[in-house]
Amino acid sequence: MCGIAGFINLNNKNFEIDKNLLFKMQEKIRHRGPDDAGIWLSSQRGVGLAHVRLSIVDLSLLGHQPMIDKENKVIVSFNGEIYNYKNLKIELESLGYKFYSQCDTESILYAYKEWGIDFVNKLDGDFAIALFDILNNKFYLMRDKVGVKPVYYGLQNNILSFASEIKALFALPWVKKEINNNSVYDYLTFMVTPAPDSIYKNIFKLEAGSYLYLDSNKNIEIKKYYNLLENINLNNIKNNYNNENFVLENIDNLLNNSISKRMMSDTPVGAFLSGGLDSSLNVALMSKFNSKIKTFTVGFENTQELEELKYARQVAKLFNTEHHEIIITEKDAFEFFESMVYQLDEPLADPVCIPFYFVSKLARENNIKVVQVGEGADELFFGYKIYLDYKQFYDLFWENSVKFIPDIIKKYINIFGKKFINNSNYLEILYNWANNRNLFWSGAIAFNEYQKNIIFNNKNLDSFNIIKNKLKNLSDNKNFNKDFANNITYLELTLRLPELLLMRADKMSMLNGVEARVPYLDSKLIEFMLNVPVSLKVKNNVTKYLLKKVAQRYLPDNIIYRKKVGFASPIIKWFESGRYFKKYYKDLLDKEFKNNSLFLPAIKNLDNAYKYHESGLAVQKWTLQNYLTLKKINSL
Repeated sequence: MCGIAGFINLNNKNFEIDKNLLFKMQEKIRHRGPDDAGIWLSSQRGVGLAHVRLSIVDLSLLGHQPMIDKENKVIVSFNGEIYNYKNLKIELESLGYKFYSQCDTESILYAYKEWGIDFVNKLDGDFAIALFDILNNKFYLMRDKVGVKPVYYGLQNNILSFASEIKALFALPWVKKEINNNSVYDYLTFMVTPAPDSIYKNIFKLEAGSYLYLDSNKNIEIKKYYNLLENINLNNIKNNYNNENFVLENIDNLLNNSISKRMMSDTPVGAFLSGGLDSSLNVALMSKFNSKIKTFTVGFENTQELEELKYARQVAKLFNTEHHEIIITEKDAFEFFESMVYQLDEPLADPVCIPFYFVSKLARENNIKVVQVGEGADELFFGYKIYLDYKQFYDLFWENSVKFIPDIIKKYINIFGKKFINNSNYLEILYNWANNRNLFWSGAIAFNEYQKNIIFNNKNLDSFNIIKNKLKNLSDNKNFNKDFANNITYLELTLRLPELLLMRADKMSMLNGVEARVPYLDSKLIEFMLNVPVSLKVKNNVTKYLLKKVAQRYLPDNIIYRKKVGFASPIIKWFESGRYFKKYYKDLLDKEFKNNSLFLPAIKNLDNAYKYHESGLAVQKWTLQNYLTLKKINSL
């Protein structure tokens, strides 16, 4: 795991590369790679690369990056891990390539030389790769299949700039820090700006399974090299995939293989352990491959969730791990908050960022550079109750009513219903139903469209366009079973997971120089699960049914079947009676209206604006607070 950055001049005339700018980019992301750093530049070609390294595989200087081949034809700067690099190395050695290190980066160099850009399809790993073909004057920027590793790029002043984190781009004088109002609107719904946009104008995220290609004539093209839907086979549904035992055996084997290969490291590998199903099963399987695992748990002072620590201790004792805990306070969280917003680069309104940071810090303090985490299990195995609620509502009412009630009748029902419904969530559902829009958008929504119209000073925007574009990919694919539950899984895997959950995991762990690996999001496991019929994923209204059945082979029932408790911060309590965040949020709102604002005055009293609300609108307030803090610390 590392940090990459650089820029390329797109003008044909000579461009003097300022190495001091590369050093500045490097320093902005130094936390991602505290072990080593390097730059490479060519003013003749108008290219500069900067790298910071977190040494995990081959700790020697032979793993130094940027790495160039012995013929000076190809240079690469790579962030991540290639889990099948040893197999690639064997294949490439049989083709005549000589290796000089034991690190996975070298396999990328020779794989590209042998197979061209198609080599990316051979990689099994989590990565962001910048590769410059010196001989042919071509450049590639790549992101892994699932989107575990982030990478950003921008095009300003005819210069292509890129980096693992946006803050490195702002070290360049030609990159301007200007808010994209359309992105703010989408952020308010999805709690993050969906790719390819970022919160800033002219700065973009490379989408999962994609690469940017700059040809020798300086033309830029974004290409998709991996699509989840291309690995769906409806014929499978008619065969073994309806057999529960077959499915369970394959999940068990695939998960074991995923966890085993993510043990690849020349430093010890630990695990985050909440005591819930996902993290506990992960630890159980890790213990098969290493009997000396360190586990890490975080809790908040004076909350009911502290009771959950006993389950983590139970699992740690069961598998004889070296267990560590940290208890944090509202004061700890508040003192970190503004730094958190800065380090995230753009607002990411998931309160889990706070405990994720502190538990990562605890791991690093105990000499752990690599951890395995449970991200993705709920999304892949249909684990959230809200998924089940959506599915039951869709099956009982939505599906047939949308089909058989004429559109004109639905629109009249919508108009009539507004007079009797006060709940803004129900009003949004009614509007979507009447206008044939999707029922499910995301497992984490802050403000729906109805709510945004009350507080946002622009009525011409619509975040449904994000969902519509995603669903078009589904409708164009003939192999995908377009069951409503599969639509939920697809939207979560392509929208919420890469840009919200995986982004928080990367940014908060790497801030401490820790690499977070996600075994539940191995591409082979994902592809298998997308072929499993919904009738097995949700059985007898039991969420995460298949994973629970697999877990019965390794864990006691009180861990598997206990009530699910989220791994989050107690933001409801903080906003209602906290000493720090309650006042901080009010002060931010007061400051917002001293200058021109994107928001309407209704934002000052959300309780009044929406009449009905749950949990004191804590998620909505946290979402606003993150954005307003970004403005504050950047003087925007």
